[in-house]
Amino acid sequence: MKKFEFKLQRLLDLREARERGVQNELAILVSEQNRERLKQDDLRRNITEFGKSLREKMRKGEVVSGEAMQYGKFVSLATMAIDSAENRIQGMEPGISEVRGRLIEASKERKVVEKLREKKLEEYRYELDRETAKENDDMNQKIYLRRMVQAAFEGGGG
Repeated sequence: MKKFEFKLQRLLDLREARERGVQNELAILVSEQNRERLKQDDLRRNITEFGKSLREKMRKGEVVSGEAMQYGKFVSLATMAIDSAENRIQGMEPGISEVRGRLIEASKERKVVEKLREKKLEEYRYELDRETAKENDDMNQKIYLRRMVQAAFEGGGG
């Protein structure tokens, strides 16, 4: 029996490639969103560290004039940057949701063809097993007939 060949393999390959393309597109968008989140985390951490440092200096009485004002300005600017990053993050959500929807659709389309391939492969294996069993039966029948003929010659020739 000839080797298994799925007639829609090219379609399956195209659907897999399309799904990978949408996955890559989603990964890029989520990566951008994560970069914005990391910026927010860095700014929050800097606010906290600057605040701790200032409080420690105040406790020790080492505060240089204007440092508290500088801290206030820094917190204000950092908070604005955090809010701006949050707006960008929220602005990306509709695009990310749209790409996720396309990924789900591409995945479904691939799975339909993949299931058809699995079904065809199962049919192929069934036919292969049937053909192998038939060949084995034919061989066993030939062996049996050969033995019968041989027994007839040996029994009749004596």
